[in-house]
Amino acid sequence: MRNSIWKLDDGFAAPLLVTLLALVMLGATGLGAGIRLATNGVRAQLIADGAAIAAADTLSGIIAGYPCKNAEEIAQVNGTDLIACRIVGSVASVSVGNGQSLFYVSRSASAQAMGG
Repeated sequence: MRNSIWKLDDGFAAPLLVTLLALVMLGATGLGAGIRLATNGVRAQLIADGAAIAAADTLSGIIAGYPCKNAEEIAQVNGTDLIACRIVGSVASVSVGNGQSLFYVSRSASAQAMGG
């Protein structure tokens, strides 16, 4: 007992399968891009924190050199660019950015020099 309403044409499954596979791949690509953006943001924040600490340590005399130059070196060694560096009193504030992904990610951090 076959009902003619439910009879599918030959070859119906192939386009449906291709469409479903394309949707799954598109979703996976979007998810991958989202994860990469999130991890780049976390990575950039950690680098900004390290650069700010290096600048603050330079201010307090723990590290030799110039605060913003040391912050720039930390940023570059870790694959980001130093966007800004500002020293106000005993506080070092830096911003770093990473343009290696589809979206540009920038983060900022500040650190207080010891004894300041």
